[in-house]
Amino acid sequence: MAVPHPDKELERLRAACKSGLPKIVALVGASAWFRQEALDAVLASLPKDIEVVAVEGQDVALRGKKSAGDGDSDDGDADRDEAGDEDGDGGGAKAHCADLQPLAGGGLFAQSTAVVVRRGDRWMQRYATALAAFAPRIKNGSVLVFEAQKLDKRTKFAKELATSGAVYEFRELYETPFGRPDQPLQGELVQWVIAHSKRLKVPVTPESALLLTAQVGKEPALLAAELEQLVGQFDKQGSSKALSPEDLRGKLTCSFESTPFELAEAILDGDRKRALRSLHAMFARGVKQKDGKRMDQGGLFPFATSWMFSSISQVYEGRLMVDQGMSLRDVPQKLGVYAFVERFSAQVQKNTAARLEHGILALLHCQRERRSLGEEDDVLLERFLARWFDGVAVPSPEELEW
Repeated sequence: MAVPHPDKELERLRAACKSGLPKIVALVGASAWFRQEALDAVLASLPKDIEVVAVEGQDVALRGKKSAGDGDSDDGDADRDEAGDEDGDGGGAKAHCADLQPLAGGGLFAQSTAVVVRRGDRWMQRYATALAAFAPRIKNGSVLVFEAQKLDKRTKFAKELATSGAVYEFRELYETPFGRPDQPLQGELVQWVIAHSKRLKVPVTPESALLLTAQVGKEPALLAAELEQLVGQFDKQGSSKALSPEDLRGKLTCSFESTPFELAEAILDGDRKRALRSLHAMFARGVKQKDGKRMDQGGLFPFATSWMFSSISQVYEGRLMVDQGMSLRDVPQKLGVYAFVERFSAQVQKNTAARLEHGILALLHCQRERRSLGEEDDVLLERFLARWFDGVAVPSPEELEW
């Protein structure tokens, strides 16, 4: 079943807030902005006398992990490794979670309790079994609100949601309609910008909405913030006419940000312009960590090269399988690729084994140059991009002595 438009999910959630929330509310999905909007709606709907207990999900350490400070794990199998059970529930059958205890009865001065778990991917991996067992004990009027990027539907907790709770999933907005990549004006992202601009009373034309996504970024949070700052610039004009690109000239913030994930994707897609834009954005504006803080500048090079090496190597392995006669459609499953399968397959099909091997050697050479030349990290990575896109020769494996 296809995940509905995020705005539709918000409408469904707000209707539930008015009629009465179930004992467990799960707010999941890739879009952080929509998850936050959903959480704000839930918190605003809670009774004034309810006791709210906030839990930071990232602070929970998984069994076998030394620290929880390195962010949420996106590996859906991690909880099975921790617990050793086939249902994929972390923590094992005897898991205990003190965070849940207030739900069995209100606090000292409260009739009911709301436990709100933010960024709860790691928390769920640890306590899924405990929560599934605890769910029947949640007192009437109390509620557990769980917010995370993913929900493993194989867990006992996910099955318990079918009877004791509700799941609201907020995916990313699509940039173009399905099967029509040449029509971005009809895509969900541009249409959402138009609708949101109307809600803020600074309506924009479809062309202006597209300009916003190109100059400001694709994240709803960035786009919403940009529209809000436009309110301050245009609210005194008293015109209901939609703002054209010409009206926005010189008034937009160029706040494009990027990550090593986007850089690797642009490289494997063969998009040199996008790769350079991503690289420059990372070093100009930094990379946000899961806690919202900027990564230290010195950590960008190892993070970027590590992810690029992993991405290129995986596509290289897939390319070798295809060259050895395996069907392209079987390669993703063989390599354990279950997300963005079409994109991965396209990268395998697009890149030859020779090109990918050249890229791996160029990346290793780039890492060695960092230790020996002492040049700036962004300069070294620009040189790597030149070697990748232009096919500039690099030392052989024997010369690298890796």
